[in-house]
Amino acid sequence: MSNISKVALYFPKKTYTTEDFFNDFPEEKESKTWKKLGISKRHIIGENEIPSDMGFKAAEKLIDSYPELKEEIDFILFTSPERDYYTPVTAGVLQHRLGLGNRVGCMDVHQGCSSFIYLVSHADGLIKIGAASKVLVIAVSSLSKKFHSQDKANRFIFGDGACAFIVEKDDTASFHSYYFGNDGEKKDKIIILDGEHRSPLDEKSFKSFQNSFGEQQYPGHFYQDGAGVFRFTLDRVPKMIKAVLEKNQLTKDDIDLYLLHQPNEFIVKTLARIAKLPLEKVILDVENYGNTVSVTIPILIHNLQKQNKIRKGQKILIAAFGTGLSWNCCIWET
Repeated sequence: MSNISKVALYFPKKTYTTEDFFNDFPEEKESKTWKKLGISKRHIIGENEIPSDMGFKAAEKLIDSYPELKEEIDFILFTSPERDYYTPVTAGVLQHRLGLGNRVGCMDVHQGCSSFIYLVSHADGLIKIGAASKVLVIAVSSLSKKFHSQDKANRFIFGDGACAFIVEKDDTASFHSYYFGNDGEKKDKIIILDGEHRSPLDEKSFKSFQNSFGEQQYPGHFYQDGAGVFRFTLDRVPKMIKAVLEKNQLTKDDIDLYLLHQPNEFIVKTLARIAKLPLEKVILDVENYGNTVSVTIPILIHNLQKQNKIRKGQKILIAAFGTGLSWNCCIWET
């Protein structure tokens, strides 16, 4: 049995506002599309900033606020689309940088927008088998580094940032009813084609081609089939939520809060409507951040805890979805 007790956030100083976006793409000012997404600004990682540096700053902020953690943390889980080295794992690099002891397990886990529940389930499992009692989880989003300069949609939607949070043993709280899904046949819907062993970078990586979805794609840059991912989300996620609730013999009204991954306001609202969730219980908090990938749900938790809206005795349903294509869910009883 475990709980999320403490959360810290870090965002780069550089911001990219919607006004900045319209200055870069003045032809988009009259479009009604962007307003529906509900994003006013997003933070952008600095040109010389290393992704794990953001994670370090979030974890440092957490430990500075709770100095006792330095002696209590016994495992680190880290997620980011970009690692420090091919080997060793970045979690291990951060263990040393944070001044933590040598009796600390370290592991990297990465699954894009679905990472949060993977991370929590790993931490929860380690606690349940007695391998750890206080797990430091560090998540980093630095996707803007991989966008083509003319990629309007993704430059508008995504933002960068990092979080650090503690999953610790707690006999009065629990995570349960984990649900995981993945459809690797649809991997090309969210992908950076070139840059790893399957397809190394070469002179063609930064030349566009027309992909099977009829869109221009640069193999060395991030690509997302927005319409395809939207359809996938509306198909898979409501069914998953229904299955998790039925497994626990719960109604939708029995859940106190719904924390859904936050791609943008339009998707969250549409998903809530299709899944017939009580809208007053579905949390929206994307306006000042954009889609921060693995950090969106920690942002929700951090801000809700600050507002005292996460309290003992609640049932919270958490659901995420994204690259893979993947989808997952769990119930958090606080």
